[in-house]
Amino acid sequence: MVMFLKPADLEVGEVKPFDSFPLALQEGSLSGFIFTDGLAETVFTHHLIASALERGPVYHLGPGGLLSIGHLRKMVDDLSNLYAGNVYSVDELISALEGVEKGSLVIVSRFPALPGRSGEGLVEIRRIVDKKGLILVLSHFTFDLNELDLSGEFARLYDLPELFETLAVLRASSYRGHHRLNLTILRAPAEYVAAVGDHSIPADSLVRPFLG
Repeated sequence: MVMFLKPADLEVGEVKPFDSFPLALQEGSLSGFIFTDGLAETVFTHHLIASALERGPVYHLGPGGLLSIGHLRKMVDDLSNLYAGNVYSVDELISALEGVEKGSLVIVSRFPALPGRSGEGLVEIRRIVDKKGLILVLSHFTFDLNELDLSGEFARLYDLPELFETLAVLRASSYRGHHRLNLTILRAPAEYVAAVGDHSIPADSLVRPFLG
């Protein structure tokens, strides 16, 4: 049975990983991120978690550990709302999503590596996101990215990119001791559609917690 809502009556929560990020991730949204290096993945993931912990529970899922609790403790005092676990198939991911709290941020690392990926599975994931008002981020780190066909890469890695509000590629770069995050946004929520395109964000302060 379909449930209809009145959009004008809805207040949608959102979160940014850091102030200079050109868009926010909203409740009830599905985002796909591709990282081309480990520093970009680490900086984005940890800053997003630190920002979201101020608003409620945050869950990190993936086939293998990625988080550094030591780095997170440098960024936020209270980690009591952080939960982490491993999933090893899309079916396990769907089961895990059914158990998270409504309105939460959920980050899934290495999503394209999970067995059982399919368009049908992604539609089921989308259904849970809508039902529970989740902020769901599906991410992947790969050296093997065709920069000349990013749309095709998202179709290859995420099966049905049409179901996503946000699609973006992040890269880190450095020059003479200064760091930048280089971001290509292919799709953005309607409120942030002007952010579609390429961005280069100064990142010295963002990277500092991870460089010892």
